[in-house]
Amino acid sequence: MAVTELESEKALCKTRKLTLSKVYVDDPARWADLVEVDRVVDLKAASAKLGKERMDAILKKARQEPEGDEIFLEKIKDEDDKKALGPFVRSVKTNWVLLEKVPADRKKDVIAAANKPNSVTEWDLVEFDDMYATCARCGLSWDNKKGCVGNFGPSGSPVPDLARKYKLQLLAKVEELGEKKTVLTPKDAERLLEEVKVIRERSPAEGKMIVRRIEGTLTRLEAIAKCSKECGVGFYFF
Repeated sequence: MAVTELESEKALCKTRKLTLSKVYVDDPARWADLVEVDRVVDLKAASAKLGKERMDAILKKARQEPEGDEIFLEKIKDEDDKKALGPFVRSVKTNWVLLEKVPADRKKDVIAAANKPNSVTEWDLVEFDDMYATCARCGLSWDNKKGCVGNFGPSGSPVPDLARKYKLQLLAKVEELGEKKTVLTPKDAERLLEEVKVIRERSPAEGKMIVRRIEGTLTRLEAIAKCSKECGVGFYFF
């Protein structure tokens, strides 16, 4: 489950999530002078010329274990090894365009032609440590400061069944809401808090085992509901 964080200016990731860094174009020929170029090493040819022992040493030094007969030259860090592999490198144009290298007068057209679902935002390129640190500082990070996305609960959680038993409409249809990815509102968050309260009050009658199994889920449900209500953002299950 998650909140619709981009609805809020408090989301520390918002600018980077909305800023494209690299776009995928379906027609690379149209943007031939802009697409990125991969430099690929023909390992068979290199091994035949340099010898298998030398080639194995190069790959071992670079900590690479290629499964096929090619490897990206960028994977080889040693400059002398790069130079030795130079004669066996070919350039392969990709479908990717790095926007920072696109002239200002062409950027709008490139973005318009981009395959948006396959494109990359600045947030996609953030290192994990930086990402975790950003989430820890963010006001929308409802899951113990780990982020704005979290688990509903373990597979087969008793919560939906309990909700149906107690006639709680929202949690009773949580699976359906998840399948449809229905975005709920801060008003729904208020109802969710009320339903969690009912389950907390009535579940002890189901036994201590059930209470222990649902505690984590209820805590997370409360957290996401409070975040939605206080920050004025939607939330959804998936």
